[in-house]
Amino acid sequence: MSTPLNIIFSWFEKGDVPTEYQFQQVFSSFRHLDEKIKMDEVMGLNEAFQKKISTTTFTNHLEDNSAHHLVLAKLNASNLTASNVEEWKEKLKIKFAATIDGSEGIGNVYTKEQIGEIVNLFQAKDDEMLEYIAKINEILDSNDVNLDEIREIVGYIKENREQIEWLKEEIARNGSDDNINLVGMYSNWGAITFQNQFNDLVYDKIKSLEDVTNSEKNKYEERVRGDSKIKHDLDTFSFVIDAYDTVTMFTVPLKVRRIDTNTIEVLFDSVPPNIIQLTIKKI
Repeated sequence: MSTPLNIIFSWFEKGDVPTEYQFQQVFSSFRHLDEKIKMDEVMGLNEAFQKKISTTTFTNHLEDNSAHHLVLAKLNASNLTASNVEEWKEKLKIKFAATIDGSEGIGNVYTKEQIGEIVNLFQAKDDEMLEYIAKINEILDSNDVNLDEIREIVGYIKENREQIEWLKEEIARNGSDDNINLVGMYSNWGAITFQNQFNDLVYDKIKSLEDVTNSEKNKYEERVRGDSKIKHDLDTFSFVIDAYDTVTMFTVPLKVRRIDTNTIEVLFDSVPPNIIQLTIKKI
């Protein structure tokens, strides 16, 4: 029977003189290297062996093709469902991979033989088209005066198709520009009922718009020395603004904030050294 360690340690404290008996107890408390350990002396070994499966059972499990078939795929994938296959394709990023015709089904791309047949078909059609083109060019290159006149007529029709269609309608109605009744109602523009009246009024309005566009009412100028709030009379949020140094004549970068349709705020990255000329143009 072994002696507890705390008792052994007490025999070898400073000033102690261990006896023969004590030395014997010390060495008897430890196992010698030549002394083999019995299996029943290893704590928990028997219990561990009780939990161990037999070699036969383990071998049979390894050789069982249906083992874990619900969670593992077989080498031949015979236990995969259609849904499993789609999930594998998605995970492997081959869901849209091209396949060729095979013994098990039709693929989604043409085989080399199929492409060859298609190319031959196109080639035959191409040769046929070239023959027609050659015949047409031969006709066009002829000195037939009637053919030249036909080409001129076709060209005129292409360029003046809208006018021709309008003339056809007018001939059918036996009408003219000064007695064509308007389809729409333009009561806000006054008493106009015929096409020529409408044309004259539209022309006058376009001319008026051009005059306004060219007037100074669409431009505002001002000189500033730095960040400023500017009042203008352009009555718009749509404009372009030009800023330049009146001494160096270089364009100056600035930021513009629209406050309302007649007020803006201009901000410079740094205080300009000279007077800045601003020109605001309405779009």
